[in-house]
Amino acid sequence: MAASEQTSSLKTVAPALYCIVALIIVASFLFVHLLSLGFFFFASEGLALSTLPFRFPVFLFFFFGDYTPFFQARDVFVVIWVIYVLCFVAAWRWNRSFHSVLKKALQGSRGFLGNFLFSMPLLSSTALTAAVAIIYMQMAFGVETGEPSLPSFLQLAVSPLAEELGFRIVPVGLVVAIFVFAASKSLKSSSVGGSRFKLFFLAFIYPEGAKKMAGLRTVGENGLLKGLSSLEWFIVVVSAVAFGVTHVLSPEWEIGKITSASVQGFFFAVTYVAYGFEAPILLHWFFNYYFYFFYPEVAESFVPWAINLLSGIELLMLVLGVAGWIYFVWEGLRRVRKRREST
Repeated sequence: MAASEQTSSLKTVAPALYCIVALIIVASFLFVHLLSLGFFFFASEGLALSTLPFRFPVFLFFFFGDYTPFFQARDVFVVIWVIYVLCFVAAWRWNRSFHSVLKKALQGSRGFLGNFLFSMPLLSSTALTAAVAIIYMQMAFGVETGEPSLPSFLQLAVSPLAEELGFRIVPVGLVVAIFVFAASKSLKSSSVGGSRFKLFFLAFIYPEGAKKMAGLRTVGENGLLKGLSSLEWFIVVVSAVAFGVTHVLSPEWEIGKITSASVQGFFFAVTYVAYGFEAPILLHWFFNYYFYFFYPEVAESFVPWAINLLSGIELLMLVLGVAGWIYFVWEGLRRVRKRREST
């Protein structure tokens, strides 16, 4: 078979394979989110947590803020659980809907990254494999990451919301909002769908949409490198590094945690600018809330019947992560070659 025919076959088969894998992993997201209700309200560990008073932590970029007054843990968990559901709904519907992107991907279209929920299996898996690779490479050179004890499930449920608010949505969103506000000064209010102040606040919720309405370059239209301004790249990197550094303030983490957490923070920040507020929250949810049920001690005591299923999904994500990095490198080289040919 000629090389061109092999490439054509790969372009036909690869999207269909990704659709199958993405549907399996997204289904596992929803399965675990439903499972968490049973864990919190019916398992002994969850019941012990539900009756405790709880203080909601507030993080603001580099600084750990004060705490809100006491709440009942079960009430906090229900609110948090509903917020995640709303994030999943937003991820399904915003920009291009999940089902429309799925249909186009099955037809061989390259636009599968246009919907966050559809691309979340790929993005979360590549972030996971990057973090794992960094940890093992550092261990080879004697740099330890640390092995903290199993944290409270409620703590893991809260941290994606609290930390993404403090490390991404407030600082990165503020930079984008100011950028959009300044850029929209020369535009008529009708052309931006409302006043500049509406755009300012929209930038915190959906930066890509606000930038598009203000006539600025977006990731969707210009790609990742050109879709972010120099100032946006600066705050993305700073917020990622700050996220990594604050992790080693905990005595349970070693210095090696800075790099792996910074890479995760970079993924969170970029997806926030490209997709909206729900993207970094759900990616963080993936690493904290979702993976709690992959801990052997949790799975064996609560869902022993699902251990093989969870192990299979974890292996599938690692394979997808490696394939994702190959795809991103190949796509980057393809664009560089195309740019050279055009010049």
